[in-house]
Amino acid sequence: MSSSPRRASPTLVALGVLVALVAVLLLWQQPWSSGDSTSPSVDDSELDVRLRSQLTQAAAATDPASWSAAFGPDGAPVGAASWEAREALGVADVDLALVSVGAAPDREDGTRSAIVRVTWDVREDAVLGPAAESTATVAARVRPSTRSETVDVLGFEPRGDGSASDPVPLWLSGEVTIDDTSSALVVTVATGDGPGVPAAAALTATGAAQVSALTGSTARVAVIVPSSGESAAAILGRGSEGLGRVAGVATTVAGAGVPVVVLNPAEFERMDPRGRQIIVTHELTHAMTGGIGTAAPTWLVEGFADWVALHDDTAPLATSAGDLLAQVARSGPPEALPADDDLAGPTSGAAYQGAWLSLVVLGRDDGGDAAVLEVYREVVAGTPVEQALAGVGTSVAELTAQWRDYLVYSASTVS
Repeated sequence: MSSSPRRASPTLVALGVLVALVAVLLLWQQPWSSGDSTSPSVDDSELDVRLRSQLTQAAAATDPASWSAAFGPDGAPVGAASWEAREALGVADVDLALVSVGAAPDREDGTRSAIVRVTWDVREDAVLGPAAESTATVAARVRPSTRSETVDVLGFEPRGDGSASDPVPLWLSGEVTIDDTSSALVVTVATGDGPGVPAAAALTATGAAQVSALTGSTARVAVIVPSSGESAAAILGRGSEGLGRVAGVATTVAGAGVPVVVLNPAEFERMDPRGRQIIVTHELTHAMTGGIGTAAPTWLVEGFADWVALHDDTAPLATSAGDLLAQVARSGPPEALPADDDLAGPTSGAAYQGAWLSLVVLGRDDGGDAAVLEVYREVVAGTPVEQALAGVGTSVAELTAQWRDYLVYSASTVS
């Protein structure tokens, strides 16, 4: 006698389907696998310890291979460029210490910010002159390496944690090339993110010659030419706000024993050749004549820099002072020489033109170029401006009155 076949119960069928699904998922995810090439070799819990170790390794490095290895496989190009920059700029006795590291990636590329304190010396024979020990606290852009049990250090930037930000040291800013024009050094910092400033060396040579011819200064300075506006901002310690419409800044930077001018390529792209030369000469005037950090009135410092830059310019007044003259034609001349707020505000273009023309008037009515040079030198050296003007036979009130008359006359003759 034969028996009829037994059917599986619904419960057993469901269980079988579940087992099959689990098997498919296991085959797909392969949890027993060691991971693919994109899985980080250093997890978050180890990143802090490993990064500290690598920074210590970098600080102890005495050759380019050891230094670059401390930056991780993907950070090796950054390490190589910074080692070459160290050598070119005479950097020695470097120390790097981790302050903190971000708890999680904060960019789409999986990187995070690590705050690093950098300390270094500059050799006596350094191209930018000897300098005292320098320290900067900056942000390193890091991520776990995908190729070894290391952390990749991919670059440096101003810290973005809300603290006051130090400038990124020149030797950590990109590939450095130095061009000695004999009148000034041109330091190109290439980061691959922009075109820089074409013909920067020629602009610098011309500008330094203009300053020297008019003022007699032969002071040594350096012009720093970053690849982009973002790079310029980093070198100056500016973060995401960048430099705005500022085309150049005369300043000092850590590790440089001479004044420097940092150019903003983003603005130079907008300018014609004349405008570029005016900016470079203006900033070189600050750097070569003691205008950096002076307590002299801003209208005098900025007006003098434009007075030098425009001294032999042949453009009509409508071109060089059009904003101010249009303002005067509409509402009359300003009551006083430009105040600091005027020179930093939304109408700063007209204020700069006013500062420049105040010195044009001083030179025209009260002793020529010699009077302008004497007043500027005296005030930068610490003499009160009223006393310095008295030395050339005028006063702030008299200069202001002459200046206002000149503006009214000029506005009436410019259409």
